[in-house]
Amino acid sequence: MVSGPHRVNQFWVLDLQHGAPDDRKPQRNRPPGVLHITIVAGAVAELLGGMSYPNTRREAMLSDGIVARKRREPLLFGSRDWGDRRGALFLAPSYPFGGEIGGHLTFWWRSHSTNYIVSLHAWEPLTECERTLRTIVLSTPAR
Repeated sequence: MVSGPHRVNQFWVLDLQHGAPDDRKPQRNRPPGVLHITIVAGAVAELLGGMSYPNTRREAMLSDGIVARKRREPLLFGSRDWGDRRGALFLAPSYPFGGEIGGHLTFWWRSHSTNYIVSLHAWEPLTECERTLRTIVLSTPAR
């Protein structure tokens, strides 16, 4: 029995997918053949299996040729300032370890006590994927 007030962590998801990605050949995952975008607001950490906000930690430089490597943990690229959003950029763990956003290039930021992520199923060249993700984030209305 639960007594007293309690809060249920919630998140809201918009998930759009076209085509089936090929994680062994990420150059084939480029739009328009494949597109998987996920936008989340709310309890983002729960969706990411309890991952904490990466903040400014940086483990690697974002570069082309790294998408196909299998990862059980996110690959952190550090913080980015995209418009009025300061957030963390990372390559999510490979599927199935990254769940819904397995293999996605992801930008995570906070605004007005709410967490947000926008992610794209990554393709090569990864630098092109980053430019596309940045364009999408910049076009996302601020709260």
